[in-house]
Amino acid sequence: MTLAEMTPQGMIEFIAKTARAMGHQAGVGAMETAGALVSYLADHPKDLEPFVNGGIFELPMDWHTRGSLTWHGINGKVVSPEFARHSQIIKTLATETDA
Repeated sequence: MTLAEMTPQGMIEFIAKTARAMGHQAGVGAMETAGALVSYLADHPKDLEPFVNGGIFELPMDWHTRGSLTWHGINGKVVSPEFARHSQIIKTLATETDA
């Protein structure tokens, strides 16, 4: 089925099915995985069609870090994706200067 043929209900079912399979394989929650997919696809709608046609492997390797929605961190605080990305850049730069 192509993106043009997919109904809104079909899209939700596809995301849920993908998240269920991916969460099971990775040992993480399907609900969290579905949220991460929606978070990424909301910011990158051009990737909807490749995702529908080819699955999760059509997305960039770091898709889970490039979304738009917040999440609860391990410390219970709400984390914004921008903050997480900036923190990762700073950590990478610090590691490179230490080497």
